Amino acid sequence: MQANFYVDIRILDSTDDTELTLAHLRNQIYAVVHAVFRQMPAQFALALEVSPRQLRKMQAKELKYGIPPTVINYDVLRVFASEQHLLEELIDHIKGHWKVRDYAVLNHPTAVPHAKVTGLRSYFRFRIPTLKAERQLNHPTACESLHSRRLKESRKLPYFKVSSKSTGQNFTVPVQILDAEESGQGLPDSYGLARQSQPFALPVFEVN
Repeated sequence: MQANFYVDIRILDSTDDTELTLAHLRNQIYAVVHAVFRQMPAQFALALEVSPRQLRKMQAKELKYGIPPTVINYDVLRVFASEQHLLEELIDHIKGHWKVRDYAVLNHPTAVPHAKVTGLRSYFRFRIPTLKAERQLNHPTACESLHSRRLKESRKLPYFKVSSKSTGQNFTVPVQILDAEESGQGLPDSYGLARQSQPFALPVFEVN
């Protein structure tokens, strides 16, 4: 994946704390973006960025209660592509949707500022084996099933709610974030994430 250009989709807070929470808006806006990912496969890679406001909230909670939060909230979707025109096509597809129009801010596709890059991160879909698959593995000596362990781990990860195009059923996609040493040559999946079999990493940088 050649991450040469990027666009930030900054999701805005709503004054409605019931139905339009930040997490709810984030998932709905991601669903709009994900639809374009499916139409233009392997063209876009997704990074999740913590906003300064959310980071301050997490730090305040940790200081107040003496424990770190178990779930990190993200409100910026950073989408990378190899060419600027691909991101312009993405924006053309999503900018007319009312959720994006009312609750997000899109910046113009911009070249990655290599002078500001501080590292690399990979974003993977965190896999949870089904109970059926685990029974087939047959590990009778395990104190806790692999399914249970990974389910617990997934609850500490950021996630997206998506709908199956074929069945219409909703499901959760937990995202595992790992620091990386090399950018890699893998291609993103339909969620914009790296595959374990084809890893790649995206540049980490801050913008004003």
